[in-house]
Amino acid sequence: MKKMKKNIKLICLVVVLVFATSCDKEYLDPNSTLEPDVIGNVDNLIALVNGVQQRWSTDRAGVLYTSIHIAGLNTGELRLLNPGNLGENELLLGGDDVNGGNELLTNIWTNVMLVRKEATTVIGAAEKLSDQEIGSSLKAYGLFYRAMAHGTLIQYFESIPLEIIQDAPFKTKAEVLSHTLADLEMAKQLLSGGVASTVSAGVFDSVDLPNSVNALIARFNLMAGNYPEAVTAVANVNLGTKSSWKFDAALTNPLAFWFGSQNVTQAKNISFGLPLELLPASNDQRVPFYITAEDFTVPSPNYQIDGFWSTNLTEIPVFLPGEILLIKAEALARDNKLPLAIEALNDVLNKTASDDTYGLGASLADYSGAETKEAILDAIYQNRRIELYLTGMSLEDSRRFDRPNSERNRNYYPYPNAERDNNTNTPQNPSF
Repeated sequence: MKKMKKNIKLICLVVVLVFATSCDKEYLDPNSTLEPDVIGNVDNLIALVNGVQQRWSTDRAGVLYTSIHIAGLNTGELRLLNPGNLGENELLLGGDDVNGGNELLTNIWTNVMLVRKEATTVIGAAEKLSDQEIGSSLKAYGLFYRAMAHGTLIQYFESIPLEIIQDAPFKTKAEVLSHTLADLEMAKQLLSGGVASTVSAGVFDSVDLPNSVNALIARFNLMAGNYPEAVTAVANVNLGTKSSWKFDAALTNPLAFWFGSQNVTQAKNISFGLPLELLPASNDQRVPFYITAEDFTVPSPNYQIDGFWSTNLTEIPVFLPGEILLIKAEALARDNKLPLAIEALNDVLNKTASDDTYGLGASLADYSGAETKEAILDAIYQNRRIELYLTGMSLEDSRRFDRPNSERNRNYYPYPNAERDNNTNTPQNPSF
C-alpha cells in the first residue's frame, strides 16, 4: 500500500511538472492563467505542493544547487574543477566577471519565481476549499514555500519584486523580510491544530512543516534584526526531529550527483572560507563530517565533500539544529546579553555527534575568548561558517557580520537579463 501511495504521488507530480515545464514562459508571465486545474481539487493541489518541493530541491537548475553554488563560490567554500562550466567560473571570479546573463543567476531567479507563483496558486486555491481543515493545511504549505522563495532570493539580490503583476515594483530587503515573516506567522497560525491527515497522507513527508515554519521564523527575524523575536522563535523549534529534502533513485541529491561527477566543484580546503584568525580548531569534529581526503598530509590534499552530499540518496536538512542554537547566540549577543550568548554558543561548541539529530557535532570545550561583544560575535560567525557549511547562507552571513570585502567577491548580484528584458522597474545593477 505504501509503495502504491508513493507511485500515485509520483504520477500526480509528473503530470503537474510536465504541465509546469511546458508552460514555463507563461509561468514567468504574471498575467498568465495557465495553471494546473486546482480549483476545488485537493489531489491536484497536493500534487502541486509536491511539484514545488521538487522544483526547489532537485536538479542542477533548482534552488538548492544554485543557492549553494552562488554563495559557496563567492565566499571560498568551493573550488572549481573545470572552468569550462562557465556559469560557475564567472561566480568564482566574481566582480565584473558576473553579469545578468550568468546561468546560475538566471536559474535561481527563474525557479524561485516559479516556486513563488505556484505557491501563490496553492494559497489562493486552498482558500476556496469547502473543507477548512484541508484548506488551512494546504495554504500553510503555500505560505511556507512562498516565504522560502522570498527569503532566499533576497540574500543574493539587493531587492526583488513581491507582486505577481506586469512590471512589478522591486522591494527593499526590509520589506521583503517583513512580507516573508508575515507569511510564516500566518502559516504558523493555520498549523495550530496540526496538518490535516488528508494532506499529510499525500505530500512528500520528509519536510516537518510546523517545525520548519518555526525555524524559518527564527532565521528571518535574525536577518531582519528582530532579535527578541528571533530568540522567542528559537524556543518553539524542536531540535530533536528531522526536516529534510529527501531523494530517491529517480530524484537524486543534486549536489551529491554533481560533486560525484568530479567535473564541476569540490571542497576548496578545510578552512570553510574563513580567515587565518578564525580557522577551525584542529580537533573540531565538524571538519571530518563535512570534508574528507585520501591523505591530509600531502602538500595539496584532494579535498572532497562528504556530509549531506555523500551519496545520491543522502537527505539534505531544511535547517540544522546548530543553526537554531547559533541564531539564539547571535540575537542575544547583538542585544548585548553577552553571558546568555556565550551559553548558547557553548551549546554548539559542546554538541557531540550523538547529541545532534543529523550526527553533526563539534565536541569542543567552552568558549574561552574575550567576553566582549566583538569577540563573541566573531566566534559566532566562525561557528556559523563551519556548522552551516554549504547551506547557501555564507554570503548573507559575511555581509551581516560586516566582514571585509576581501572575504567575498561580490556583495550582491546583477539582475538576470530575463527579468530586465520583461520588467521596466528592474533597478540598476549593483557595482559590487
